[in-house]
Amino acid sequence: MGGGCVNDNKVIRMKSVYLASADTRSGKSVLSLGLAMNYPGKVGFYKPFRESLYKVDDEMMDQDAMLMGEVLNLEEGRKLSPFTYDLYEPVRIDDIVKGYDELCKDKEFMIIEGSREPANGYSNRISHADIAKAIDAPMVIVSTATSHSIDTVFMIRDLCRQNGVRLSGVVLNRSVNSPERKFLTDNGIRVLGEIPVMPELKTFRVSELSRKIDAKVIAGGKGLDNQVETMLVGAMNLQSAIRYMRRAKRKALITGGDRTEILLAALSTDTSCIIVTGGLRPSQTVLSRAEEIGVPVLMTNADTLGITEVIEHLIARVDPRDKQKIELIRNNVRHGVDLEAIWRL
Repeated sequence: MGGGCVNDNKVIRMKSVYLASADTRSGKSVLSLGLAMNYPGKVGFYKPFRESLYKVDDEMMDQDAMLMGEVLNLEEGRKLSPFTYDLYEPVRIDDIVKGYDELCKDKEFMIIEGSREPANGYSNRISHADIAKAIDAPMVIVSTATSHSIDTVFMIRDLCRQNGVRLSGVVLNRSVNSPERKFLTDNGIRVLGEIPVMPELKTFRVSELSRKIDAKVIAGGKGLDNQVETMLVGAMNLQSAIRYMRRAKRKALITGGDRTEILLAALSTDTSCIIVTGGLRPSQTVLSRAEEIGVPVLMTNADTLGITEVIEHLIARVDPRDKQKIELIRNNVRHGVDLEAIWRL
């Protein structure tokens, strides 16, 4: 059971779980969403520190908080993820607990999502273990099945012991019947389940990318529903580019608008969209061909590095409106994770 929440002058005991990450992109967002979609009662969500930001109504929101807020119809907005971590001016643990207490009223199950970096807050005593202890929530570690991540699981386990935090177990993401599961179990760490690889989560629509980078669609607008599953930066010679482009399926090509040969080569392979950076408009030959075959050409003044980072964030993100992805996550978490064990925490 988690900590108490005051409601109508009564302390309500409710269930809660603190999800700690063993590595970046461990899969906390997937597990958070899967737990929320499978719990039979009213679910709340709290992520103390904002990380990957997304603009909503002129406010910068944490992407995970925005997703959970929309899916669960939570109205607390920025309160779902109120703080940013600052090494030199850290937020107080009391303020983190206060934020949690405000959100857990009337909830039956609270999901608290920790930072993606396992060490965040350690020097200021607001780490995974510190927060879980302060709000009296059992911890579940989310990890990939890699040696580095498994070592981190043991490190977090030891920190939980030192801080008096109950570690309930580990969920392995992008893993099925892995040897790491047996290794953890043999060394006294309970594995609560495994979530398989879901390639569908790495795809997104060109229209979503266009909105995210605030690009101008200058050709091929009928292909905005194209799905993107790979990214390729066209900063190479033509022969190398062609070799890579033939291998990359449903790709977004990022390059300068003046690289006509690269652009035409992309349009002769499986390309979902082209992003031209630096505000350089491609030749009319390129635009006409893109329009003919329905491959959107997005033009932006941003540089290639900035656009690449945006796409990497999109790959790690689930759009709240994407019902198919949400249902996929719900089913895989339901079948791969011992939910009853988590509900009993």
